Amino acid sequence: MELPLRKSKILGVIVRQYIETGEPVGSKTLLNFLDFSVSSATVRNEMASLSEMGYLVQPHTSAGRIPTQSGYRYYLDHLIEPVELSSREKRAIDDVLISSADDPEHILNKGAEILSQLTGYVALSTTPPTDDTAIEKIKIVQIGRHTSMMVMVTSKGMVKNRLFRCDCNLNDELIKIFELNLNEMLSGVQIDRITPAFIQTVAVSSGDIMIFMPKVLVTIMEACKESSVVNIISYGLSNLLQTGEFEMAQLKGIYRFLQNKETQEKLLFRRNKRISTYVGAESQNEDISATSIAISRYAVGGTLAGAFAVIAPMRMNYSLTVAYTDYISQMCGKLITELIE
Repeated sequence: MELPLRKSKILGVIVRQYIETGEPVGSKTLLNFLDFSVSSATVRNEMASLSEMGYLVQPHTSAGRIPTQSGYRYYLDHLIEPVELSSREKRAIDDVLISSADDPEHILNKGAEILSQLTGYVALSTTPPTDDTAIEKIKIVQIGRHTSMMVMVTSKGMVKNRLFRCDCNLNDELIKIFELNLNEMLSGVQIDRITPAFIQTVAVSSGDIMIFMPKVLVTIMEACKESSVVNIISYGLSNLLQTGEFEMAQLKGIYRFLQNKETQEKLLFRRNKRISTYVGAESQNEDISATSIAISRYAVGGTLAGAFAVIAPMRMNYSLTVAYTDYISQMCGKLITELIE
């Protein structure tokens, strides 16, 4: 339900002022920030009405009002003003990310680290979910006379490297033959199908070619197994200690959440949309019910893949946090796409 204009503006001012100061907002303070003329008594009545509707709460009798979970949600759905990062900020972020753009997981790691530093909160990044992930392509790189590196790229943009040894002497022509055969047999195959039984079937059907490189199939199977697990990186738990916004029991709950990757994965991939926010109990997880979470899904090759997220107090600067989270997320997706292409 959308509020009448006057109530909406009053709620918006209270949310923004409380985010900025951390102090309950009274009617006298509120009057200084409204863009319309109204009496103090009218403002008090509107604040009382918003409290009855569940958007505001009065911490104690003589205090002003602060937003409730519903108040923050209304602000996010109807009143938030998007922030555009400056060119200077974008360049600074780009420079740091590009310096780590030698591997998708290095990019995601650095992205989470930067996001935590910029927001001052906990930041997460994930590799893509493993549903419907297939082998995109396989590259063989000669390292020595008997040693090669298998490089596997998945359809979700992850890259896995593995060294393996060959019994024969390697040369460019042999490498090309192996690479061609591997891609013909495995390109497009779902990674969860790469089992020992599947590998054995491929080895038998490929004929004499696998006599020279039997270990490469085992190497590919190991890489597929590793790719079938979502990797989640977190930075900045100590940042939440410094905010003064949480009680010890709430901090312990956040820590428990950060130790449970299955629970994190379920929340971060719950919605198949670019940007999501959860306020308080909307996360459906008691351990983080005192927080707000901003999530941005990055795309690889035009398809939504993994996610970046920020876990923060409900009194966070939503506009700026969402702007940082989404920019870093999309930049990392762009760099991963360029890397695998």
